[in-house]
Amino acid sequence: MKRLFTPLALVGLLACSSDKDSAAPQNALMSNDFESIVGWAPENKSLTTERAHSGRYSLKVDKDTEFSLTYDVLLGKLSAKRLRGVKLEAWAYLPNAGGDAKLGLVINAPNSEQTILGEGIQLGEQVKKYNEWVKVSKDIVFPPNAEYMSHMKIFLWRAGASAPAYIDDITLTPLD
Repeated sequence: MKRLFTPLALVGLLACSSDKDSAAPQNALMSNDFESIVGWAPENKSLTTERAHSGRYSLKVDKDTEFSLTYDVLLGKLSAKRLRGVKLEAWAYLPNAGGDAKLGLVINAPNSEQTILGEGIQLGEQVKKYNEWVKVSKDIVFPPNAEYMSHMKIFLWRAGASAPAYIDDITLTPLD
């Protein structure tokens, strides 16, 4: 999956809500509920208060917003040890079957925009209940050439969906 442009990169690892359904596991590499972004990042249409699983904020894509804010980190900064892969989890909200967006995870080669891994969660495949928050997840195994200086990016992509799609409470945990 090739990105047309790179949206604003999110800075830092942000705290998760105290909501028991969205609390990050102790072994989380990253967890984000989008509450702490306000004021730290320039205004962006994808950060919304229209719906939220926890707190007030979530990420949204629709006909006017192709890509959400992007989490961008060096793999070596994410974990001190080499990762075999990650479990990507989030809460998704689709108003109807037309919201088949994708929560994407891309790894680029060091100092390059060359994609060495393009994976993600096709929301329409996992979300079968509409107008409510549904937990989605996928185990993603990294290729052998993913190294310390490789960039990992996570973003919500409209991917041709005809209805809005929302994501909240994203968590990454290492695969054993």
